[in-house]
Amino acid sequence: MEHTGSFHSAQEQIGFIQNYYAKADADPLFIIIHNLDGNVCGEKTQAAMSQLATAPKIHLLASIDHINAPLVFDGSKMSCYNALWCDGTTLGPYSEETSYENSLLVQQSGALALSSLIHVFKSLTPNAKGIFLLLARHQLQQKDNSNYGGLSFNDMYQRCREAFLVNSDLTLRAQLTEFRDHKLIKSKKGLDGVENLLIPLDPATLQEFVNQQEADGL
Repeated sequence: MEHTGSFHSAQEQIGFIQNYYAKADADPLFIIIHNLDGNVCGEKTQAAMSQLATAPKIHLLASIDHINAPLVFDGSKMSCYNALWCDGTTLGPYSEETSYENSLLVQQSGALALSSLIHVFKSLTPNAKGIFLLLARHQLQQKDNSNYGGLSFNDMYQRCREAFLVNSDLTLRAQLTEFRDHKLIKSKKGLDGVENLLIPLDPATLQEFVNQQEADGL
């Protein structure tokens, strides 16, 4: 784009890009975004993308996941996007989409996941940290078990009692609720109706996290 200077704000940079792609001789730019309504595209990102979409030579191709996602965009953004809506529902099982969760592309986000986990972990109480690390270490012990579906609540409670981390199941449930609120764990019931607890991280990232905590003496 032959620009060697600097910009004082994101808005100034957006304006420069808009002007460049408004030129008749500018090559068209195609931007592809998967899940435009996702967490990655926050308010500032949405505002920037909608402004860029107004440039004559910028073309945005995006998908949305939630059926009511258009309601998230205000009138100004909807006007800027000036979208042509197409129903691209695959009607296929979600197993097709989740089959790529261990791909290299997804694994590259491990550093970001680790950073977020460490940030939240620092705010926990000593007992809460102990509970989470107990679950993490058990999960790592089972990393080669392809049938592992998580640690049952009863086993988790027993282990936490033995480690003097909780004095009742209500205390543990309250702590697990906090973990869920922070997206640190997920739980689901097995075929036997037992609640199983799992940390939604790949083994390599989880191991790195545990190693860092052990280096800090936890």
